[in-house]
This record gives sequence, C-alpha cells and structure tokens, in this order.
Amino acid sequence: MTKHYAPTLKDVALKAKVSETTVSLSFNPNSRISEKTRSKILTIAKELNYVPNSAAKNLRAGRTKTIGFIVNDITESFYSIMSRTATNVAYNNGYQLIYAENGWSPSKAIELTKSLISQRVEGLILCLCEKEQESMELIKSIKIPHIVVDTAPSFYHGPRVINNEFSIGEIAGKHLVQQGCKKIAFFNSSKDMASFSSFTKQLEGFRKALSSAGKTLLAKDIIYAGFKINDGAEAFRKLIEKGVSYDGIFCINDEVAYGVIEEAEKHGIVIGKDLVLIGIDNLEYSELNRISLTSINIDYELMTTLAVTTLINGIEKNSPITSKIMLEPELIIRNSSKHLKNI
Repeated sequence: MTKHYAPTLKDVALKAKVSETTVSLSFNPNSRISEKTRSKILTIAKELNYVPNSAAKNLRAGRTKTIGFIVNDITESFYSIMSRTATNVAYNNGYQLIYAENGWSPSKAIELTKSLISQRVEGLILCLCEKEQESMELIKSIKIPHIVVDTAPSFYHGPRVINNEFSIGEIAGKHLVQQGCKKIAFFNSSKDMASFSSFTKQLEGFRKALSSAGKTLLAKDIIYAGFKINDGAEAFRKLIEKGVSYDGIFCINDEVAYGVIEEAEKHGIVIGKDLVLIGIDNLEYSELNRISLTSINIDYELMTTLAVTTLINGIEKNSPITSKIMLEPELIIRNSSKHLKNI
C-alpha cells in the first residue's frame, strides 16, 4: 500500500530557500516578514499543499482554541440547530468545538465537565440539566470562561443567553383564551422532569394567562407526557380511552404536538376545528401544510450565536463574561389554532 506523504514545514523552507522560522512566521500576518517574502512562501506552500499545524502552534502558545459544548439530549431537534450554529460561529472565529451530552444527568454532567477541562478547552457552553451545582462549583474554582444557554436553573446567577420561559407559557395561555377554548390542558414534560425550572416557569406563565381570563388550570389538566412524538400520541390516546376531552391543548414542544395530531386523526378529531393546539420551538416541519402547527418560536440560531460570540470575546480579551441576555418568544399562528367552528 502506498503511503500518503504530507509536506512539512521543512519542505517549504527548502524550496523557498529560507529558514523554517521564516516559513512559520509567514503564516502570521502580523509578523515582521516582508510582504515579498511572505507572498513567495505562501505560494510555495500552496503548490506543495502544505497545511500549517495550528494545533501544535496553539499548544506552544499555551492555547488549544477549543470550546466545550455540553447539551442535554442531542436527539432533540433544536439541539441540532444549536450545535450546527455553534460550530459555524466558532469556526469563523478560529475555534473548534468539542460536544458532549449529559443525558439530563447531573452526575454525568460533572464527569463531562472534568473531561473537557482535562482536554484543555478554553471555554464552556452549557445547557444545564438543572441540579448541576457541583459542576458549576468546579467551573468557578478553576475560573474557566463559560456561558449558559437555553435555560438557567434558579441557583445559577452567571452569564447566560436564555429564553423567557414565563412568557412562553403566558403567550400560549392568552392565545387559547382568545380562540374561545373552554376546556384547556397542558401537556407537560415527563413527571420526573416537570419540576425543572424551565417547565415550572412555563406553567406559571400559562396559569397566569388563564387566571386573568377567569379560568383555572386544575392538577388533572396537567398531563405528564414527555418530549417525543410517541409521548404525545400515547398521552392523548389515554385521554380518549378515559373519555376525557379538551378543546385547547398547549404542548411542551412541537414533537409532542405532532403526536397529538397523529392520534387525534385516528379518532376523527379535526385539529383547528375540534381542538386548538399549540407547540413550542417552531420546528421546520411545523410550517408544512400537512401539519400547520401553531408554535411559539425560539430563535435558537440567534441564541447560540450570541452565546458563542460572547464567550470567544471574553476568552480573547481575557476579561470576565457578565452578559445576561433573555430572548423573547414569538407566537407563529397556523391552522392548528384557528378554531374553525367559531369562525
């Protein structure tokens, strides 16, 4: 088998008839090398297909130019959006990202944090899984730059770019009331995660909107579903079997709402006519005519861009990161909430 030969710094230096140091400096636009020499060396490097070893250079400078990004569940659609955006923003700023998934586990989160720190990442982007005091204590003790995205538990008071979770619930509640819904339910996360701060804030906002309209959300109207399409379908099927019906449902995310749509169709329930339905995240499939789901839009691209840019600026300037940004949600109205029987 023929081995592929990668050209080295020495090869470029020999062909250009200069020292290896001169070649190395030529790839730094701020170095003392003349433009004539630099141009010559870069041309030869291109001819030889030479690629500078930036990793070695960064290590010599005490840098890795890497950032750790810990997410809760990479299978969630919005985490894919965040990961893709973070990769692009980091790349455009000369950084690479190392991803890790904590699976909503605080114990796993602390081990991942230790692992990323041991890999000498220069900063951390964190999707906290709620009970992560130990991870945060470690991060603070070694003073590694960090920023939290998406949601922030009540114990966390540091830099963040997060959603206004209260407004998400309030917007949903107001819309269901405006559409004339009389019997309303909230399809929450799974029961073991419903106490997480982001979900309790959404529920708080939802309850406030209903209360302002003279309506009460009872405990039996909070349905513990989960996060996936099958979870939404299963939760709705159980209600049908019990003979329980609602004319307005607010779902914890779009995927759960998709499940409700799928199961409702099996029983002849027309979404937008018999049942008003709202999701969260405004996933790309939600706008398809087949689904046409009213959803609360979360700008995950903007959120991630702000977080990564803020973190890198702090790293490069060696200055404390203090930004505390809260993004406001937006209701995107589609056919699933037009309540056609009242029009």
